[in-house]
Amino acid sequence: MKTFKPEMTLDKAVSHLQQIEGEAVLNVTPIEMGELSKVFSYRKGDADYVIHFKDNGDSLHKVNKIYSMYGDQSLPIPRIHKIGSVGNIHYSISDKVPGTPISALEPAQIRGLVPDIVQQFMRILQTLQTPIGESHEGFGWITPEGKAAHRSWLDHLTSVFDAEQEGFYHGWQSLYEHSFLEKAFFEEIYQTMIELVRYSPSERYLVHGDFHLGNMLGENENVTGIVDWEMAMFGDFMMDVSVIHMWYPMLGFPKRLQEAMEQQGEKIPYFEERLLCYQLFRALDGLRFYAKKDDQGSYQFMKNHITSLLKG
Repeated sequence: MKTFKPEMTLDKAVSHLQQIEGEAVLNVTPIEMGELSKVFSYRKGDADYVIHFKDNGDSLHKVNKIYSMYGDQSLPIPRIHKIGSVGNIHYSISDKVPGTPISALEPAQIRGLVPDIVQQFMRILQTLQTPIGESHEGFGWITPEGKAAHRSWLDHLTSVFDAEQEGFYHGWQSLYEHSFLEKAFFEEIYQTMIELVRYSPSERYLVHGDFHLGNMLGENENVTGIVDWEMAMFGDFMMDVSVIHMWYPMLGFPKRLQEAMEQQGEKIPYFEERLLCYQLFRALDGLRFYAKKDDQGSYQFMKNHITSLLKG
């Protein structure tokens, strides 16, 4: 099975940190997080920090931009202190917020946090309900400049699976020939997903892009941090609802959100159609990713999940 994380041992991380910080650092500890970065926590002086190491620095600058735009709007985004590079590796340093990754908590503790997860999600929804300036343009992935390139949400969704890609998915359609990615199945589900996009709203929202319990920290009954905004975009907030529901259906998050919105006198149009649409979208991306990673077990899990979704 392949890995896409940079090569980074604990000793190498300590060496880089000493070079970056210019002084001794303590308690350097690996954190299992994400598929494309190596992450460590450490202590300097009387404060704790987290450092992300990546082969490419664009997404780190993007997260820094998102913090500068939304970190002061009651969203629990950890403060970023420094971005740079050491040798051929890129890094960002942020506060280590209190709490534990919610995915690592006991089921009873997770259930106790669900009400605040719903409230934090609704705060994210409200960030673009105020007048937006020139720095917020378009749909799709947010750039390090705080903009998005596509004129419509549909344009963004289709672009994700264009044959011509740059970066990580360059030449991805060769996976049809050189991996277990099944072209007929993939294209059939893609067409079903595209048919459902017509139910999406024309309004834009801030979308985290990878909204699951592994990217949230909690303490007692409060969410203390929402991290890993590297996939953030402007688009339909139901994308985030689909992610957390796909990985943690036992939480009943979609129903909890509906109830909370209705208490505020708001109804979410075409809720079921949009929820299915983005579950298929993320599952398709999962098929492609696991094929590239040569992870046949996860590929089959995702394929079975798609089949169960369509059976209803």
